[in-house]
Amino acid sequence: MSRGKYISLEEAREQDKLDQFCKEHPSEGDKKAFDRLLDRMAKPKKPAKGREA
Repeated sequence: MSRGKYISLEEAREQDKLDQFCKEHPSEGDKKAFDRLLDRMAKPKKPAKGREA
């Protein structure tokens, strides 16, 4: 199989080369921001003031 510059996730998974995929596709993230966002998405909305649910 011919390959371009980078290995795809599917190819890496099939060929058991996930370490190579991770090296070719580095990522950055903000754990605190992600956790805050996930918490806000998971919690139910508060009812608006003056309105009965």
